[in-house]
Amino acid sequence: MSSDDNMQVSESEQALIGTIVDGVVEVVFRWGVIVDLGLSHVGFIDALYIDDEDHYEVGDRVSIYLTCFDARQNKFWLRPPGQIPVSERLRENGFEM
Repeated sequence: MSSDDNMQVSESEQALIGTIVDGVVEVVFRWGVIVDLGLSHVGFIDALYIDDEDHYEVGDRVSIYLTCFDARQNKFWLRPPGQIPVSERLRENGFEM
């Protein structure tokens, strides 16, 4: 995490990166899901991490892996606990990263 990122989130929020956190689904788009984490910024689950059988609805409580904070986009990036990072998924399918 860069020093710019550190200025955007508190020390206690930084400590949550790399852990499973709970939140509530706020908005569902076809390109992803916005989750209220009860933190200074919302979280975002990219559609790349959402499988066809996953169904998110506004108000759903979720336990989610907090991947990182993106200072440029001003949000936390999330992924379902069972999902491996996109870069690893692509490598497994023969794409070079």
